[in-house]
Amino acid sequence: MRKFRTSRALFLSLLFLTTACRQEITADGALPPVTSVVVSTPAPAITPVLATPLPSATPTFAFASPQALPAGPIYIITIGDDLTRGDGDETGRGYPGRLLELVSQIRPGSTVISFGQTGWTSDDVILGAANFSGQLDRAVTEVRSASAQGRPSVALVWIGGNDLWELYAGDGEVTPGQEELDLARYSENISLTISELRKAGAEVIVARLDDQSKRPARNRGELYPSITAAELESMSLQAEKYNEEIVKWSAKYGALTVDFWGGEIFTSAATLSSDGMHPNAAGYEVITQLWYKALIPILP
Repeated sequence: MRKFRTSRALFLSLLFLTTACRQEITADGALPPVTSVVVSTPAPAITPVLATPLPSATPTFAFASPQALPAGPIYIITIGDDLTRGDGDETGRGYPGRLLELVSQIRPGSTVISFGQTGWTSDDVILGAANFSGQLDRAVTEVRSASAQGRPSVALVWIGGNDLWELYAGDGEVTPGQEELDLARYSENISLTISELRKAGAEVIVARLDDQSKRPARNRGELYPSITAAELESMSLQAEKYNEEIVKWSAKYGALTVDFWGGEIFTSAATLSSDGMHPNAAGYEVITQLWYKALIPILP
């Protein structure tokens, strides 16, 4: 199991980068003309310059409550892992492509840029992985760029599933002390992610995680051969604690939430791909509807 963990000192050494690779997809012909979904390719990592620190997650000003986005096209930025990337969807659209189609019916000309990367954790979102820079710095750059052009933006954050697998799928028993440290680490990451996006000027919606211990993954034995039933039970409890941190920091920083806890998306064969872990096209349709309902309050 990867033991890579971050500290506030590392957080304070991040730089904002400005790279994104754009790939167009075509929306349903019955819908108004839309711009492309932007699928981001990770940018090469750059050694942080300590003289240009990332601001602390601790706010020095009051965060406003979620506000309705001004009329006109909006800029949607998605941050996350496999589920944001769309793994398991045979159409390759995932939820970002589908969400763009829905939003464009009421906000023609809107754009989605997706930074989701398979296998990434909340650490990776901030610090990057496999010699690629993180998603947060690039997302903040996109938000600032959109603001400079007078375009409102909203960031959708869905991260934490791989954090849980990394904690429980390694060798050896996970102690209560390790769980406490892991929770503190995850809380720090979520706090920083939400606060930096809000400071940059984006409205933010954060996903509460599903209970991954309930997913009927057919290849779980191949991916995580040493995980036990007791560890899956502990994972379920830890996921609930993750969600508590998501709700806490979202309330503090004026972000909205969307809830994936419970329900049948990740347990029903009708909405799961053949791997029993990721949604299929039907599952992403349901997921898209949930994101859309969470977004509607700020899209008058």
